[in-house]
Amino acid sequence: MTLLGRRTFIGGIGGLLLSSVSAAEVIRVVVPYAAGGITDIGARIICEQLGQVLGQSVIVENRPGGGTRIGTSTVFAAKPDGNTLLLTNIAYSILPLVDPAVKYDAVRAAAPVGIASVYPIAIVVNAALPVKTLGEFVAYARKNPGKLSYGSAGPGSGAHLGGELFKALTGTYLVHIPYRSTASALTEVAAGRIDLTFDATAIELAKTGKVRILAVSGTERDPRMPDVPTVAEAGLKGMETSSWLGLFAPLGTPPPVIERLNQALNVAVQNEGLKARFRELGMLPRSGPPSLLIDQVRHDTQLYQRVIQEAKLKFE
Repeated sequence: MTLLGRRTFIGGIGGLLLSSVSAAEVIRVVVPYAAGGITDIGARIICEQLGQVLGQSVIVENRPGGGTRIGTSTVFAAKPDGNTLLLTNIAYSILPLVDPAVKYDAVRAAAPVGIASVYPIAIVVNAALPVKTLGEFVAYARKNPGKLSYGSAGPGSGAHLGGELFKALTGTYLVHIPYRSTASALTEVAAGRIDLTFDATAIELAKTGKVRILAVSGTERDPRMPDVPTVAEAGLKGMETSSWLGLFAPLGTPPPVIERLNQALNVAVQNEGLKARFRELGMLPRSGPPSLLIDQVRHDTQLYQRVIQEAKLKFE
């Protein structure tokens, strides 16, 4: 049964939620990133609405560090009562593949609550490059093997693996330049010191004319840039990947608690105010059962494990 348009159902869920938890309890949502990034901003929007649906306090706690390892492990070790949750992104799937110190299995390490949003990643190039479309960039890169570069937030980051996937799919050779953050890589593209990066926050620089966005990696266009094609529309198949925001609970959290939280999350992401704020960030709301989130994690794990193996990447 869909949640959309079912006012009586939503009202019933709201009553169930309010009768099932004490308003005195506080739900702590750990975000494994510093404040201010897209994941943190999205988390705060979600938690604000989630708190209203539940009728209790839902607070964001930033626990950055270790490539998301610190915040993630905090939730793994928490009491499985539904009062400590993890709101994270695709890094949850990638981290065990690229950090030998991480021992968790992304598919089995936590209890999925639900997926709240997906958002496409833009393929961004320096505006001075003699290309206007993704097809033109691929042709240009093929004619200049090893002369173009792409930046990432470091070895094993999403942009690094995305770059290797891009190279494999297009038959191009781009030099990887690692930085400390995606913001730094984007700045270097705008300055013309590197040629390309993959980023979800490039729209403002594109408006200034310093960078050009050739395509977005998801299956849907970014609502802020309706004229920018998806990678598939631009002729590149196999890169229809998006980042996402998902909510997890510690393993062992009772199924009724997971169900209650999932229902509340599904109601929260259908709020019109939340949708409007998501659109400003280029995010697309999602809802559904917990299995959708774990299916996404499984897909990511299989895809990037293959990328790592085929590119013969080593991480120490």
